[in-house]
Amino acid sequence: MKRSILLYLSFPLLLASCGNNVSKEGRIVQPEEIAVFSSTDSCLQKTFDWAKKQALGYAHDSDDPVGPWYEAALPNREAFCMRDVAHQTVGAHILGLARHNKNMMRKFVSNISESRDYCSYWEINRYDKPAPADYTSDSEFWYNLNANHDVMQACLKLYEWTADSDFISDSEFLNFYDLSTDQFISRWQLQPDRIMSRPPYMNQPPDFVETNNFHSCRGLPSYVENFRGLTVGVDLVATLYGGFHSYSKIAGLNGDTIKSAYAAAEALRYREIIDSLWWDDENMRYNTFWTEEGNFYRGEGVPFILWFDATDREERIRASVGDILSREWNVENMSAFPAIFYKLGYSGEAYRFLTSLPSSDRSEYPEVSFGLIEGIVCGAMGMRPSASKKTIGTLSRVEGKTCEIRNVPLFDGFISLRHDGTSLSEIENNTGTDLIWEASFVGSHPSLVCEGKLLSAGVSNDIKGNPISTIKINLPANSRKTVKTVD
Repeated sequence: MKRSILLYLSFPLLLASCGNNVSKEGRIVQPEEIAVFSSTDSCLQKTFDWAKKQALGYAHDSDDPVGPWYEAALPNREAFCMRDVAHQTVGAHILGLARHNKNMMRKFVSNISESRDYCSYWEINRYDKPAPADYTSDSEFWYNLNANHDVMQACLKLYEWTADSDFISDSEFLNFYDLSTDQFISRWQLQPDRIMSRPPYMNQPPDFVETNNFHSCRGLPSYVENFRGLTVGVDLVATLYGGFHSYSKIAGLNGDTIKSAYAAAEALRYREIIDSLWWDDENMRYNTFWTEEGNFYRGEGVPFILWFDATDREERIRASVGDILSREWNVENMSAFPAIFYKLGYSGEAYRFLTSLPSSDRSEYPEVSFGLIEGIVCGAMGMRPSASKKTIGTLSRVEGKTCEIRNVPLFDGFISLRHDGTSLSEIENNTGTDLIWEASFVGSHPSLVCEGKLLSAGVSNDIKGNPISTIKINLPANSRKTVKTVD
């Protein structure tokens, strides 16, 4: 089924043609006009073209019983799982798959159930059924306990990109958030004061058999699935931080100051657990597994601390980047590295993953292509929208090359952005919302130039220590503006 999206903007479409006070005219934007990327960096161009074709090849419209969806699980599974969808949503939105995102998220939040101990369906197939590979009944199924809170953070991100209030106020979504931060936490003993002493297996059927994966994996306390005796992984603690932090913001946006304050305090308790208990000061790294014998072990998990911003200690973040770079990873983890490393200021490392992942083993895993789209648009080009603040942030981290992305879906319209190296940025706001443009540049620039005017800039540092200069300027609906550094 061919997809079409109605765009209200001035005609013609090209970036250079739009002025500041133009009337809106409806026109149909075809799928091939959405998220059109061009760059003088041939490696980035090749990566984006590969990732876009690959990702859109996984998208399916409403012909299936489940409705619009995209593959977010093992290839050929014809299904989508909570973890992968949570990590693919931003890339999917950039490519115009907003309907797919919302439909899949609604499937997850609407299927939370007390009979499944406040779990949802870990994986749903195209027939709108829990995938048989992961589910036989409410007492026998596979479920990673990170999932609820991973989905919560993803839903908040989707609100910031779409301004769709359903993600923060619809009754089904709110029910999922409320249950996931209350009954779900209690049922699985995930409270900050109990999480380190919880047993490895909980809420199991009377005929529990440890070798039966649908028994022993019904409530895995980590995304790591092959470490026996695990009672909690650092990735789960980090995810809980991310979920409660997101819940605090969602409650705040709904005017519920009591829930917002409670969730913010809980989030900080999980962060404190990570920094007070999981940090190995002798080896300058985080442990990742805690077992029923009361011992720490090392394995996967550290990238999730950075993905969820579950520590704010800059020296530990830098140490964690070094820890990650010192070992090999599977593609599920590496898919997130470009976005993570660009955000922290490690542009060279991010670029290396961006350009090598398409030819890596298992590059056909759906998370790879969606992660690369996010890595280029949000990482290399630094696009950061916020519906709650009515802002759009940008930051080019590609030196000496031109990068342009046209017609990225945003709110009720589209945004287009071009960077000329790290010295000039041009943006076009083809939405119905007046925004504040937070235009950032690598380097210490006391002043930046916008429309011929010299404006004072604020200078801060990213995690790596690179100076970043930023100005905030008004960007009305249907307008275009340019900011550049001083020669």
